[in-house]
Amino acid sequence: MTRTLRLFLLAAIVFLAAAPALAQTDTLQLQVHRNFGYGAGDQIQGSFTMSATGPANLASVTFKVDDQVVGTVTAAPFQVSFNTDSYGLGWHNLTAEGQTTGGQKLVSAARRFEFVSAGAALQGTGGFLLPVLGVLALIAVAALVGTFVDIRRSKTSPTPLGAPRRYGLLGGAICPKCGRPFPRHWWAPNAGLGKLDRCPHCGRWSVVRSVPLEQLRAAEAAELQQAEAKLPGAELSPEEKLRRQLDDSRYDKN
Repeated sequence: MTRTLRLFLLAAIVFLAAAPALAQTDTLQLQVHRNFGYGAGDQIQGSFTMSATGPANLASVTFKVDDQVVGTVTAAPFQVSFNTDSYGLGWHNLTAEGQTTGGQKLVSAARRFEFVSAGAALQGTGGFLLPVLGVLALIAVAALVGTFVDIRRSKTSPTPLGAPRRYGLLGGAICPKCGRPFPRHWWAPNAGLGKLDRCPHCGRWSVVRSVPLEQLRAAEAAELQQAEAKLPGAELSPEEKLRRQLDDSRYDKN
């Protein structure tokens, strides 16, 4: 092995051995998180937390707003909270200065923010909330219109007893007041244990859950038995009786 090759291999070994140590001498990284308050881009107001991450042998971190020390932390996690109201309005530089167990000093890149007043924060929040409230108002109006249309439809087009019906994507429920099945309405509000929905048959409101299709069909069959009991001519087949009931319902003005 030549002398040049030996020197090359020695240099490579030294470089590989020093690589982890070199990786540990990285810069200090500073993050800013909101606890409670307003934040829009570089504008902030309220309670925030500064946190720092660095090499494994990081021993302490001092956090600053401009040249004013916010706090010094000597154990992980390296973080400290501050409130923008404790400082003047305007632009400020947030920095972190760390020290390792080996005595190396690390300084993070400055994070620049504009501290704004509570009034400005409220105004900025209002600019975001107003469109959201407008959308919610439109949804509420649509729900009221849907309720009105459904009520009108239930008055002019009553569903005959035992008539098959479609329940849609939301499924169906059985009214606890009259025992008749009906499709759940999309505009019905969620009441925790179910939806607060209006039965289109009896017109009363109840908290109902979606039930399996088998139970809904069984409820329809129970309706059909009620219809058979009311129809004259027991000798007629169930299909004929249902057809007669459907024909009679066309002249029902209620």
